[in-house]
Amino acid sequence: MKAEYEVGYGKPPKASRFGSRPQPNRSSTPRATKAAPADLSDTINWITFKRDGVTVRMHSHEAMMHGLVKSGMQGKLRAMKEFFLHCKKAGLLEALPAQQTSGTIFAPRGVPIELAARLVRLAGPPPWDDELYDQCKAEYDSDRENIARLLTEEKERRNEKPR
Repeated sequence: MKAEYEVGYGKPPKASRFGSRPQPNRSSTPRATKAAPADLSDTINWITFKRDGVTVRMHSHEAMMHGLVKSGMQGKLRAMKEFFLHCKKAGLLEALPAQQTSGTIFAPRGVPIELAARLVRLAGPPPWDDELYDQCKAEYDSDRENIARLLTEEKERRNEKPR
């Protein structure tokens, strides 16, 4: 009796079985992509307000710093301390490395002054990197040879010219 039984529990009719009719091509159907989650910090951290009749949009940290400056200018010590603490955290109170703005730079012996001036412009005061020095020295020697050649050509041209 079981062999004769073709339709029933676990045996759907052959016409409606899965795979008996053509199935849709699901691989070519574009899938719905999830939208990127909105950056909540972008919407929360920006505030809009009116200042002198003009609508201003600013970051909440910037607005807080403006408020601390305003309170500090009114003489509130706590606001001043808080402002300077934030400036210190941001590295704004660290002294910049001192750059030499004037004075005398001595070129090492044997270095022509024109070459030393070029090296100072490129790399600062001596000591210089050997590779940079060799490169600049080669350029300097080449330029000197060209200048000497041009001077002799000009001298010869002037001597040949009838007066």
